[in-house]
Amino acid sequence: MNIHIIYFFRKGGLFLASTRKNFTSEDKEKLKETLREICCAFWVERGYKETSISEFCKSANISTGTFYNLYASKEELFLETLKEVQSIVNEKFIEDVKQVPSKKGFVEAIENLYSEYESKPFLYDSKTVDFLAFYNKLSREDKAQLENDNSDYFRQAIAYANLKLKCSEEIAFSVFSILLSTVSSKDMLSKSCDFKNAFQFMVYHLINHIFI
Repeated sequence: MNIHIIYFFRKGGLFLASTRKNFTSEDKEKLKETLREICCAFWVERGYKETSISEFCKSANISTGTFYNLYASKEELFLETLKEVQSIVNEKFIEDVKQVPSKKGFVEAIENLYSEYESKPFLYDSKTVDFLAFYNKLSREDKAQLENDNSDYFRQAIAYANLKLKCSEEIAFSVFSILLSTVSSKDMLSKSCDFKNAFQFMVYHLINHIFI
């Protein structure tokens, strides 16, 4: 969603709440939802380092004081946004698997997951200078939770697809993680490279080596 559209819509719906000194729990949740939407859009368009708290405040039509009443830091907002986006994407992955509980359904779900990653670079491009600037400020606990959440959804997807592994769970998770991370190489390849079909080819040929 375009940032300016978000701002216009939220300004109309939340202006009264943002001008009050005291916020209800509902006001806070709506403002935090607005900030997460803006954060996601900013993260895709310009990255973590190039986004400031003042820009969040301007887009959400709130004061700096209101921002700090909701989040202790810019990093806290980015972390909450990342967790929310990961959760939405992973839950969609699970729902796709449930629709067709089989190898075929699992492959289609992986392909859909690839499309989500393609539209949200911060979900996979974790080795960039920009992402590391954010990631290195997280606690060990936060880093571990991000990793565990993804692996938990992967286990759920296998169970819902009624599949059994030929290899270890660690190897299987690593293979699919590597496959999904290849989307970061897309822009470095020549225009003649059929990246999407190549990705599908790899998934279809690997699936029988991973599952019984």
